[in-house]
Amino acid sequence: MDQVRSFTSSVLDPYERGVEFGERHRDEVARTVAAYHRLFEARAIGPFDIEAWAERAWQVICGLAPVASQEIRGIADGAGLPVREIAALNARTELLAIANPTGVDECSTVVSLPPGRQPVAVQTWDWYDAMSENWLHWTIPHPDGRVVETVTEFGVLGKIGVNAYGVGVLLNMLHHTSDTTGQIGYPVHLLSRHILDTARDLDEAVAMARSVTTSASTSLTIVEGRADGGRAVAVELFPDGPGLHESEDGLLVRTNHFVSEPARDGCLAATIGPGSEIRRTKILTTLDGRAPAAADEVVAVMEDHADVGGVCAHPDRSLEPVLQHATLATVAIDTVGHTLSVSTGGPCVRERALGSAVSP
Repeated sequence: MDQVRSFTSSVLDPYERGVEFGERHRDEVARTVAAYHRLFEARAIGPFDIEAWAERAWQVICGLAPVASQEIRGIADGAGLPVREIAALNARTELLAIANPTGVDECSTVVSLPPGRQPVAVQTWDWYDAMSENWLHWTIPHPDGRVVETVTEFGVLGKIGVNAYGVGVLLNMLHHTSDTTGQIGYPVHLLSRHILDTARDLDEAVAMARSVTTSASTSLTIVEGRADGGRAVAVELFPDGPGLHESEDGLLVRTNHFVSEPARDGCLAATIGPGSEIRRTKILTTLDGRAPAAADEVVAVMEDHADVGGVCAHPDRSLEPVLQHATLATVAIDTVGHTLSVSTGGPCVRERALGSAVSP
């Protein structure tokens, strides 16, 4: 198992934090920018002027997320890149929805709420294999002593994470007919970071998610945990939404289709294939009403390699390299310890590492 790259910021001001990050990871940020240029070109249906859309993304971010814009500008200055390039990274989900409203089967998320125990939250982060070297585990201190941990891409402010209040966020991309507006809404990765930076409980996090208008459908699964229990809800964001998906019998399982009533009719998951429904049904069936009390139990359930609807994804080498898809990371959130457990690759890689660690 490859070692997870990690970085802890040492400065607190958003702009200066960005400068430090950009200077320290100049090559990685530039590589990520170049990788997304290739992806936009490969995925776009028809002409797609990435420079123009990147500039538009920067203007939207400045208007909607001024604190995030300071950090983005800092990363750009530190890395020696135009600020619009870093803005495009942070709005990459929104820009991909504009370039091509369909997607690919990707992440699976499981939250278990065992009675009287802290929540268990695990996600496979599935994305393009060409991005496999372009992410890290980033620790972000705040002036009042709070700390945010996030797994994210170089140059992107946040993704999967947890904060010092015990609030965790996990993401699954969705696709909806109302995504095709040609507009850029509040970038979902910046929303995740905003929640991690500021939300003190699940209710505040949900209110933040409901207060913004998005243009790229996403499920934000929000977890709040204590040692003796917790709560979880998935906020299904889409331009006409959101909808809420509550846990059932101590389990909340998310893949890449809408479950809440407001958005089902416009869900585009079927245009990608049956994989999302198969993955969710398979996980729920395997758990059979159990709410596991340990992340390793969930990871074992997610070690599935079916050709259609497999949870643990490996690249299809018959595709052109830029479009090959894989599970890049497996992440477990500890809402009580306020930490992330991160491994590269899918559940099968994590399982092998755990097995070798306990073997005589």
